[in-house]
Amino acid sequence: MPGDGYSDLAKRKKIGKAPDDYLGHEPGQTGLSRHVHTKGDEELRDGTLCYAKVQGRQGGGWDVLDLYPVMISRDLYQCAPEALLDESLRPAPDLGKLSPAERVFGWANPNGEGAFRGQLRIGPVRCEQGKSAIESFSGDGFPVNILGQPKPAQVRFYGAKDQNGTPHESGMAKKDGYKVGQGLRGRKVYPHHAELAVPEYWKKAALGRDEFVDINGKRQYFDCRRPNDERDDQNRSVGGWIKPETQFSFEIQVTNLSDVELGALLWLLSLPEKHYHRLGGGKPLGFGSVRLDIGEGLDLRDGEALRADYLSLLGESSEGRRITNTEDLEQCLQAFREALKTAYRSETPDFIEAFKRAATGFSDGLPVHYPRNEAQPNPQGEGFKWFVANENDRQGGQRLGLPSLAQGYRGLPRY
Repeated sequence: MPGDGYSDLAKRKKIGKAPDDYLGHEPGQTGLSRHVHTKGDEELRDGTLCYAKVQGRQGGGWDVLDLYPVMISRDLYQCAPEALLDESLRPAPDLGKLSPAERVFGWANPNGEGAFRGQLRIGPVRCEQGKSAIESFSGDGFPVNILGQPKPAQVRFYGAKDQNGTPHESGMAKKDGYKVGQGLRGRKVYPHHAELAVPEYWKKAALGRDEFVDINGKRQYFDCRRPNDERDDQNRSVGGWIKPETQFSFEIQVTNLSDVELGALLWLLSLPEKHYHRLGGGKPLGFGSVRLDIGEGLDLRDGEALRADYLSLLGESSEGRRITNTEDLEQCLQAFREALKTAYRSETPDFIEAFKRAATGFSDGLPVHYPRNEAQPNPQGEGFKWFVANENDRQGGQRLGLPSLAQGYRGLPRY
């Protein structure tokens, strides 16, 4: 993929290596192909050396199916992942087709001019503990572990067998992914790390003296911290973080929302206990679990109630709907539930169940991290080794896909 090659070119230039130098057998370390680093070589000309994928004809002869500029190549899938995305999930092409999320939070035309500023504003954020909420690190700071970029080529994790996001069956041939009639798994989420919801874990991770901590009889490695405190161009270091259990407050102002839109927003702001949203960077490492609750000062009014307020200045009276406490929110919440039932024949369709599972995390105590073959984090990352083993029969690979959050999750094995 050109994007991968160009980032490798920059790394090679930095250490004084040529694009086609062999640096090792791992991905990105072998010599780069000429069509990646030489301008113009991505075009096929007379006399260019290529490798062909052929198929024998009945009765003799051969058909050329594909041409490759390298001996060991990557086959393309039948469809690009984007082609499998349902039209209703794409950015709106114009103002007349805004989704509820675009109407509430705003929209910018991806294909040219036009924008909509949305119906929601977040006011100033206040930290209730002030500067004491920040824990600063001395020296070079806290070395965060390597974070991977999306790997859509891993069709078992990104692709689905249908438009409903149903996971592919285990054992499916990788080449059978991203085909017409299939779909995508859905929006990428990072579940709450329920097993790390103890201050002891983060205190010891900050000290960097140990490799793990025992929590409820299970060994939890510090996936958030780079092993051996190694620092290079693959990871980042932070100078400080917000201490666990710090409280913030802010105001949300909304205008011109329907009952369904308001109900969806209120549903997100009033999740049951032990349900968490994710905020900021480092979510795959356990950072950013945030609990939201509606506080004091709730004041929602419809247009008729606003009209009544102005008429009262003239001594006139009028009615309207006002919501000033959480008990009065039920009408809006019910409108949202009814909309779900109408659209999906259920108040709790799979994507709602998946969201709730991601918000609570898992109760089995297993660690949440990218799949890997070792129990503890690898200083060099090398998460690709799990995916290689997963495809390899000789390494016990089961060709597993990413299980469904909604239908009951299971831990992935180490090979």
